[in-house]
Amino acid sequence: MHKYVTEMLAPPEEADDRYDRIRAMTGKVTIERHSLGARISHWMQAFLMFVLIGTGYAIWTGNYGPLSVPPWDGYYVAFGLHMWAGILLLSFLFVLFPLYHVYVDGHRQLAELEDVRVTARIAQAFVGLKSYIPGYHRARETYDEEESDWVAYHPMQKTFFWWVSIFFGLLALTGFGMYAEIRTDPARWVELLGFLSPILPFELMLQIHLLLAFVVVAMVLGHVYFAVLPSNHDALKSMIFGDMEAYVLPAEEDEDDDTH
Repeated sequence: MHKYVTEMLAPPEEADDRYDRIRAMTGKVTIERHSLGARISHWMQAFLMFVLIGTGYAIWTGNYGPLSVPPWDGYYVAFGLHMWAGILLLSFLFVLFPLYHVYVDGHRQLAELEDVRVTARIAQAFVGLKSYIPGYHRARETYDEEESDWVAYHPMQKTFFWWVSIFFGLLALTGFGMYAEIRTDPARWVELLGFLSPILPFELMLQIHLLLAFVVVAMVLGHVYFAVLPSNHDALKSMIFGDMEAYVLPAEEDEDDDTH
């Protein structure tokens, strides 16, 4: 059988021999997992997301509560906060967080074959159909010096990043499409971002916007749920304080060096 096909069919712990080395390791050291920029970007995204959820709910239901501050009408306050929170979230989600998380901290966000294998196995284990990969939890808290990356990630980590980026991008396009529709003389940048306005009816854009909003809210709730699980407490703390107690997998010596 072709090597590539064999690797696809092999269990993750067999396809990656690092798991055997990790299970034999003892002792942890303190490693910076998330830089200050990545942590600020992450929590700003969380804050702005909740602002969007709250103001979106207020606009949808007409219940503005504390946003009705005389002499300002609650609708305009909610609408302004909703729009600017969305613009700021776009900058954090697509620019600042990837800059720090990927380029500064070195986390890999592209889906790889190993990620697919691990995700399938962990999903089955989560619902009790299979056992967890031996050494998987240790692999998630092990830094590989040779690869300059963590050995394993939670399978939902990369999935959440990509899907929430796609859905929020569509949310922004439908939002700006509706904004361009209701403005009598929209600014040039609003026209550019609201290019869906002449293509889709306003009601259809609103329905798509609401549907995507519910999907994103469900994903955020799922993200919070997984973050507070006991098995993920160390990772959650590292997103607050930056450091994490972890194993270090040293680079293997070259065979040529072993012969000298």
